[in-house]
Amino acid sequence: MSSSGRTWRGFAAGAALVAAACGESAGPAPTLSNPQQLSSDLQTVGNVFQTPPFQSFAALATVPGSPVAASAPAGALLSAARVAAPQPYADAPAQLQVLRSAASALSSRLTAQVIPPDLWGKTFVWDVNTHQYAVGADPGPSTGVRIILYQVDANGAVIEPPQAVGFVDLVDQSSGNTNQVHVTVQGGRPGSAGTTYADYVVSATVVTSGTGAVSEFTATALGSVSDGTRTLHFNAAFHATNLDTDNPDAQVDVTWDLDHPAVSVALHETLTTPDADHVNLTIDFSVTRGGETVRLTGTVSVVVSTQSVTADLTVYVNGATFARISGSDATIQARHPNGSALSQDEEAAIVQMFVLPDRLVEAIEQLFHPAEHFLGA
Repeated sequence: MSSSGRTWRGFAAGAALVAAACGESAGPAPTLSNPQQLSSDLQTVGNVFQTPPFQSFAALATVPGSPVAASAPAGALLSAARVAAPQPYADAPAQLQVLRSAASALSSRLTAQVIPPDLWGKTFVWDVNTHQYAVGADPGPSTGVRIILYQVDANGAVIEPPQAVGFVDLVDQSSGNTNQVHVTVQGGRPGSAGTTYADYVVSATVVTSGTGAVSEFTATALGSVSDGTRTLHFNAAFHATNLDTDNPDAQVDVTWDLDHPAVSVALHETLTTPDADHVNLTIDFSVTRGGETVRLTGTVSVVVSTQSVTADLTVYVNGATFARISGSDATIQARHPNGSALSQDEEAAIVQMFVLPDRLVEAIEQLFHPAEHFLGA
């Protein structure tokens, strides 16, 4: 889990504890129609990413010999996607710097291909003698690379003797100044594929200024993830500007739509840097299920030097104010607008409003990782 995730898990839990200590007030407050079901539905959204093939796919960032290992040169889109977290993280300043680095890496590419041609048509398999991935005898996609996925332990290491759980194909679809990769994760084996666990396209473009410096960076991801029973569709766009200055800014727009139960999640977030020691985030995060929309909006300010976080957020239920969350660091509080305490189930639902985005952003990072290496190589 990222340090930012731990920060906001702690924030959510702390807010719930403070809210429980608040006194009751006479005025009625809007209520969640079914806070327990809301918590359950949010957990279901995150659980779509927990299948063995997807977990094995996510482990490719660190597995020895992986052609998309994080230790390989560059790494653009994954790091850029970290800004897409549907909650304000304390490491936002670092993410803006990552966007600048990713854009510079992409601008320096000399060929139109994202995946190096010498990898085209190859399949990587696990070698039990060297305990790492190596090129196997079977062919891969004609304009891409295939990686056989194996069962991994809790730390992401391949368990030996290796047991295949599926495979991932990465196909180069670049054209002009757009770097693009099509990623599919499937169960079964090549020639006899099973369930499709992920199917999406990730792309990136850069814009340079008159001096040749990179000034803008745009990345997108569009597709779906499935656990074999439920499918989660996602559409993400990331846009960074002023990358050739000391004050870069970013905008993030992401939607997730689960088919069963029907749950829609949306994030709209902007990040601005008034100076080198401050980042301001404006957030609009919503969850819609049935006839109810729970929405979190407001601002978060981060002091880079101290990692201090100040929140001024409001939670709405179908447009009516449900709770306000404000304060700095350990003093952040959550309470109904009339001062009354949140119930235990309401507290749990608010915690899930933060836990779910933490899990989703980790999954988005995993989705972007293969392209991170190739698009930044």
